[in-house]
Amino acid sequence: MPPSATRALSLFYLTNFAVFGVYLPWLNPYLDRIGLSGVQIGLLSALVPLSGLLVPTAGGMVADRLGRRRELVVLSALLALGAFSFMFAVTSFAAIAVVLGVYAVTRAPALPLVEATAIEYAEAGGTAYGRMRVWGSIAFIVVALAAGRAIGEWGVEIVLLLMTGLLGLNFLSTLMLPGDQPLRRRRAGGPGVGAMIRRPEVLLFLLACMLSQGAHGPYYVFYSIHLERLGYAPLTIGLLWAIAVGCEILAMLRMRAVLSRVGPLPVVAAALALGAVRWLILSQTTRLPALIGAQVLHAATYAAFHVAAVTHTHRLFGPERGASGQAIYSSATYGLGSVVGMVGSGLLSDRLPVPGLFAVASGVALSGALAALGAWRRPLHSQ
Repeated sequence: MPPSATRALSLFYLTNFAVFGVYLPWLNPYLDRIGLSGVQIGLLSALVPLSGLLVPTAGGMVADRLGRRRELVVLSALLALGAFSFMFAVTSFAAIAVVLGVYAVTRAPALPLVEATAIEYAEAGGTAYGRMRVWGSIAFIVVALAAGRAIGEWGVEIVLLLMTGLLGLNFLSTLMLPGDQPLRRRRAGGPGVGAMIRRPEVLLFLLACMLSQGAHGPYYVFYSIHLERLGYAPLTIGLLWAIAVGCEILAMLRMRAVLSRVGPLPVVAAALALGAVRWLILSQTTRLPALIGAQVLHAATYAAFHVAAVTHTHRLFGPERGASGQAIYSSATYGLGSVVGMVGSGLLSDRLPVPGLFAVASGVALSGALAALGAWRRPLHSQ
């Protein structure tokens, strides 16, 4: 793998997840500040994952057919930047829903396509996937901290300016991505993508992925709002997010060695079991030491889970269907899983307090661990 390609992929991850460093912790507090209700915030939070239900899969299949991943990523980033710019002009729920909906649809195809390229290089003996992806986590931690400080100084309205600037940098990074490499020129024989995803071991794996992200719904929608209402300062909230991603960074750097010893599916199951513990902690206490402990578990519930899951997806679908496989994984996890988790959290928020939402999330994560164990125990026929 040329060093320039490694740097370009790392730079994309850096700028892409810098956007999330503002979006995930701080966009919902901005929406709360301008007067939207909990149900409305939950519905708006679901627009990005809702677009991920179908858009990534379509984009992945087109990219595999045409061999034009890079061009599709560049177009996706440019359109997303243009769409989000309209957030400066809207304040009503309906108008914000339109703007974020267009933003979500245009942004959805990019990341799974880059993931497919990065994991192909890694599995072919190049730079470890985690060592490229970790730059996204580093960017998230730095930006989450900086945004928390900026919001403390100038108010939550600065979120829109930060998001637009970072989306612009993300677009520029796509211009440096490598073109398609000759890793997947021959199409494999055997069943097509549709037949593969109907196999029990694949369905159980995708179900586990969906439940993992669904369990994160209360965390992504209400965690910052919950702590803000309890009196925690913006800088403290940013530090808690930063602790989680700091542990994520350490985990990603070690994942190649872990996966070579254990295998991806056992890691997925263990990550979900630890997720059940994490959400149970948040359902029982809001004391700072316990909050820190729960954030440390992000190393398992996100980092270990994600690296193991994308690796298993690549081995299921192979390089010839790499973009399609990663897109299907993204649709099941960050599409369907996030929609269920975020919409469900929003709908339940008027009936359950936030700790109650985390208790439900703990049960969902435990169910996902059982599904992953079921996939592990079944023979793998998909290659």
